Amino acid sequence: MNGHFVRGRKSGRPEIVLDELHGELLADLCRQVIDLVAPEPAADAASDDPLARELGLDGLDWGGLDAPDTPPPATPDDPVLARLLPDAYQDDPGAAAEFRRFTENDLRQRKCANARTVRTDIAAAGAEGHIVLDEQHSQAWLGAINDLRLALGTNLGVTEDLDEYARGLHEDDPRLAVLAVYHWLGMLQETLVESLTP
Repeated sequence: MNGHFVRGRKSGRPEIVLDELHGELLADLCRQVIDLVAPEPAADAASDDPLARELGLDGLDWGGLDAPDTPPPATPDDPVLARLLPDAYQDDPGAAAEFRRFTENDLRQRKCANARTVRTDIAAAGAEGHIVLDEQHSQAWLGAINDLRLALGTNLGVTEDLDEYARGLHEDDPRLAVLAVYHWLGMLQETLVESLTP
């Protein structure tokens, strides 16, 4: 159970024991994702609608009569952010921007919520590092781990053949350490899925 998920014999739920190093690493990676994807604050606080904000619909006033000079939301320039917030329509920039207009804020909030859940669970585990997940937290962990793997894989430029990628790196290449974390996250993801299967 140390460092990977198992199905608890008594709880029947996914369980894991994270040592301090792995717990801190995972919590820090989640913090970085939160920093990266957190929704932008409203540009004009005076026009901020509390109901729209609560429903995740704030920031939808680009274009039209309200803000004719405001450009529609675009694909992020940052490759990692673009991977985490992909265009829904690859061949239609207008449709992609319209879809992004109505969904991006909610997607950002959901990714942040997933990462915060992981951080909260790690903090609550304390020195023992023993974590038992219910269904809701399991889904949050799966989402957060997936986001972390997407981010690291994009930064590394990982192809589908990880072994070939690793063989192409010099033994002193710092990317090998990141690749090890990428592999560990893959194992976490796989064992969590397995522990959810009766």
